Amino acid sequence: MQTADVVVIGGGIIGCSIAYHLKKKGAGRVVLVERRGIGEETSSACDGGVNLQTKAPGPALRLAKRSLQLYEGLAEELDYEIHFERCGGMVMADSPELIGLLEQSAAEQAAAGVEVTILNGQEARRLEPALSQQVAAVTYCPGDGRVNPIRTTIGYARAAGRLGAEILTNTAVTGIRTKHNEVIGVETSRGMIQTGTVINACGVYAPEIGRMVGLDLPIRPRKGNIIVTEQVAPCLAHNLICARYIALKHNPDLVRTSQDPSMRLGVNLFLEQTHEGNLIFGSNREWAGFDKSTSYEILCAICRYAVRFAPFLAQMRVIRSFAGLRPYCEGGPILGPVDGIQGFVMAAGHEGDGIAMAPITGEILSDFVMSGTVSEEIRPFLFSRFAPRQPQGSSDGREG
Repeated sequence: MQTADVVVIGGGIIGCSIAYHLKKKGAGRVVLVERRGIGEETSSACDGGVNLQTKAPGPALRLAKRSLQLYEGLAEELDYEIHFERCGGMVMADSPELIGLLEQSAAEQAAAGVEVTILNGQEARRLEPALSQQVAAVTYCPGDGRVNPIRTTIGYARAAGRLGAEILTNTAVTGIRTKHNEVIGVETSRGMIQTGTVINACGVYAPEIGRMVGLDLPIRPRKGNIIVTEQVAPCLAHNLICARYIALKHNPDLVRTSQDPSMRLGVNLFLEQTHEGNLIFGSNREWAGFDKSTSYEILCAICRYAVRFAPFLAQMRVIRSFAGLRPYCEGGPILGPVDGIQGFVMAAGHEGDGIAMAPITGEILSDFVMSGTVSEEIRPFLFSRFAPRQPQGSSDGREG
């Protein structure tokens, strides 16, 4: 039987960041368990935006600001190129009605300490000539950035391994053993790992792990379709996001109540150019369970919508499309300990903010595990905000 001081379940960017930060802080034996390969789920099916403008003022934005700072020196720290850059970002409005939304958002962001300004369409096109004439105004944040999500996930995993973490891929967690409502071990397809601390960093699959200790976690998969073009010379300087992206993120019911056909499909726009020169854009938000297939109807709607903001896209060759699942949780991620079950720690539910929030999530979760103290940064994201029922027993219905 193996033993570990901490078992991290989930080999995406969140789990790998936590494993790395634990070892960096001197944790004992850390084992990361992933049922597939490192970064093969949501962390490799998303864009690379590290944006402040998409975060609601409050605890989430405060964490995002710290996370962005951690990204600054991360490539050097991990000794692995992650292609991070502060390219700046624009949130675009293409109608007078949405300009009011931008003005309100910019005022709230500025009050929270984010450097953001309102530019009219002409001013925005001087900075980003790719924008169409339909763009009436933008909020501009020079501090927004982008990163390669896959390389960042791998970088964290490699660095954690160098520091002594054991990474078990192609290893399924089949149960969590408890005794007197305390974690005592993790059952896997490779056998039992005796441990007193488990961190659930499984993203959209976090509820499966929660059920093993009797928890009903309110995390749901929300699908987004994404398009990738051929590699081209640099033609886009900033991260581009439409105002609808922000509206749908914070008010999912708009999909149900809108009369706009594309809105009813959950279509919105982010657009960025990767370090390699590909353009990546999307997306939509839909409840489709764990179905990761793409939709021709939605892909066409995304393309039509994207061209309204960036007409040059009509000339680009599309080389592939894919869909990813985002772990949606109302009010932001669930972080930290769970009342009533000692040693069970949550780190899931980031939805589309997982890439941006990975560095700070690893930092504050590892601090908690090492100190046992719930920080003020974690407190707003505790599972107790949902008033959950008390867990009962272990994964197989018995203790011990």
